[in-house]
Amino acid sequence: MKNKISFIFILILIAMLLGSCANTPDLPQDTEPPTSFSSTETLTETPPNTEPPTSDSLTEAPAETPADPFESLRSSGEEWISYGLAAYEGEKQVENLKEFFSDRANLTYLTLYDHLFTYDKEKTVPAAEALFAFIYNEYGVEALLDLDKRCEYKTAYLQSLGLDLEYGQDLRVETFLASMEFSSNAIYKYIITFDNVTYYFKDFSAGAPAEYHGFLYYSTTGLFELIEYIKSNNLSEGLNTDRKFNYFMTLDGSGYSQTLYSNGNMYINGSDSTLHEAVHAMGVTQKDNIWLSEGLCNYFGRSLGFNDLIASSYIQILTLVKQGYFDERANAGDTQAILYKQLYEEYAKGGGQLDSVHAFDFRLYFDISAKMELESEAYVTLGEAYKVVNKTECNAIGNDISYAQATSLVQYLADTYGIEKVLDAYHSQDIETALGKGYEELKTDWLAYLYK
Repeated sequence: MKNKISFIFILILIAMLLGSCANTPDLPQDTEPPTSFSSTETLTETPPNTEPPTSDSLTEAPAETPADPFESLRSSGEEWISYGLAAYEGEKQVENLKEFFSDRANLTYLTLYDHLFTYDKEKTVPAAEALFAFIYNEYGVEALLDLDKRCEYKTAYLQSLGLDLEYGQDLRVETFLASMEFSSNAIYKYIITFDNVTYYFKDFSAGAPAEYHGFLYYSTTGLFELIEYIKSNNLSEGLNTDRKFNYFMTLDGSGYSQTLYSNGNMYINGSDSTLHEAVHAMGVTQKDNIWLSEGLCNYFGRSLGFNDLIASSYIQILTLVKQGYFDERANAGDTQAILYKQLYEEYAKGGGQLDSVHAFDFRLYFDISAKMELESEAYVTLGEAYKVVNKTECNAIGNDISYAQATSLVQYLADTYGIEKVLDAYHSQDIETALGKGYEELKTDWLAYLYK
C-alpha cells in the first residue's frame, strides 16, 4: 500500500510539473532571453500610501541642450555677420538689391568691413543681411567664415541677382582687412588697427572708405615687409622697429607729412609718405645732415619698393604719357605735362619697365627725377620743405637739394659703399669717417655718376 501511494504521489508530481511547463510562453527561435530591461520595464507603480523616491534614490538624467548651429558666427567678431545673423534669426525678409548693385559704384558696399557700418549703415546693413542669407542658404554656415572664398561668394551673389558683374576686390586685401580691429572716439570716428599699426581718420571727406582699402593694405603690409627686411639684414641697430606706429590722416592739403619720434605719431598728407614717415618713427630723426636723414627715409620707404601703391602711381602716370594723354597739354606749353613726357622718355630709354609694380625701377626713376630737377632749377629743396613744416629756417648740411636728389644720392652711396656704412654715417653723424669723404665730395661723385 505504501508503494502504491508513493507511485500515485509521483504521478501527481509529474502532472503538476507538466502543467507548469505548458503555461510558459514560447521564446522566438534563435533568440536569447533578455538579460536587461529598459527603464520603463523596471519601473513599478508606487504602492498606496508610499512616498515617491527621493533624489537620493533616483537621479534623473539632465536634458541635453541642443547645439547652437551658429556658435562659430557669434564669436567671429565681424560686424556684417552679426547683422546678417540677427536678420536671419528674426526671420526678416532681406531686400532684393539688384537695382542697387546695378550701379557699379555701389559694389564697394559689398566689402562689408566694420568701419563701413559707421560710415553708412543705411546702405551697408541691407547688403550684409542679403549676402549673409545668400551664402548661408547656398553654401552653409561655415562658408560665412571662409575668407579664401569670400570674393568668389560675393561674385556668385551678384550673379544670383541676375547681374553680369564680378566682385573686384583683391582677395589679399579682402583677407587682410577682415582681420582689422575697428573702434572710434569723439575726435577720430574711424580708428583702424592692424597689430602695432593704427590709422586715425576724422572722416572720409577725401573719398568713401573703400577708396582707402588699398592704401591701408599696401601701407601696412609694406611696413611689415620693410621691418622684416631691416631685421633680416641686421640693419636694425639704433632703430626701434617694434614700436607702435600711429598714423593720423590729417589730409590738410599742405603736401607735407610730419613725424613726432617721441610717441610714434605720424601726421600723413599723402599715400606715398607712410613708409618714409615710419622710418623717421623708427629713429631716423637727426637733422644735422638733413640730406642723409631724408634720403635714408626715402631709400627704405620708397625706392626699395615695399609699398606697391607708390610703384603703381608712378606707373599710372608714365603709362598715361606713353598713351599720349599729356600730348595736347604739353603742346600747349603746360610745364607739368612737358616734365612728365620727358620723364617717361628718359625712363623708357634707360630700359625701365611699366608692366609690373615689382619690375618698376625706382633707382632709375629717382636718378632721372633728380637730374631733371637739377637741370630745371625749379624744385623744392629740403630746406624749404623743412621751413614749411617746422616754421623755422633750416641751415643743416644738404638743405640745398630736393627729396628726389637726396634719394638718388643715398641710393648711389648704398650701391657704392654698402647700406651698412651709410647707416653708420647717419648714426655717428661723422660722414667723413664712415665713408671716407665729406658731403661736398660725395655730392660731386654722385653728380659725376648722374651725368656719366
